[in-house]
Amino acid sequence: MDDKKVFSPFLKYYILYILLIIATVSVAILSYVFIQSQWVYLIIFSLMFLLLILSYRFKKKLYLIIHQNYIDQIRKDVIDPIDLKSSVTMVDIQKKLNKQGYQLHYTDQTFVVLIKIEKDQQIRKIFQHHILYVAVIHFDANNAYYQEKVDALINDIQFKSQTEDKKRIDRLLISQYKEIHTFDEKEKESINEIIFIKTDKHIVSTINIGIVENPKIALMLASKSYRPSSYYELHLNSIYESLK
Repeated sequence: MDDKKVFSPFLKYYILYILLIIATVSVAILSYVFIQSQWVYLIIFSLMFLLLILSYRFKKKLYLIIHQNYIDQIRKDVIDPIDLKSSVTMVDIQKKLNKQGYQLHYTDQTFVVLIKIEKDQQIRKIFQHHILYVAVIHFDANNAYYQEKVDALINDIQFKSQTEDKKRIDRLLISQYKEIHTFDEKEKESINEIIFIKTDKHIVSTINIGIVENPKIALMLASKSYRPSSYYELHLNSIYESLK
């Protein structure tokens, strides 16, 4: 995708946002100068309230455009399939993750959830917060990568971490592994449903890894060289380590 095409929507919305601020402030000032009534304060308050609501919507739209740009950049230079040892199983991957410090947090008949919470000492040197690593290992090939139960577990972990443990988590790296017996277009689309969101306060990265039985390879949508963040590098390294 051409950079001009990528950034033109961002610039368009950003310029509109600046013009909105200028227009709203100008109307507020003119109202204060020319309206000789106590109603002027209500008008100014209403304008500022409207600006606050619209600012939230503009900011959300700008983040969506930036997020899509990250995904487009990742798609430009996708890694090749990763060759695995023929003996590698989902249980072996779980053991590798355990060696990295992941601990079992939830299990049922079809998948397990492993987590690791680390203080951010590598990248954010000042005002360090915590990184939450989540690994979801699906043992049922019919499972969808994204599960409502996993979302609920992550929300509970973050809430408990901030309230009881006093650990603020604002970096979330999620790896989702699943066995694939038949690789088709549907499975390809599922693997490609990745997330990378970077705001001024949070980073969320989700990568889906398909473990194909024959030939024994791992497939995922990740970039060879593009790195939207140093945390993306940390995320990839954790996945590569689990597949060795």
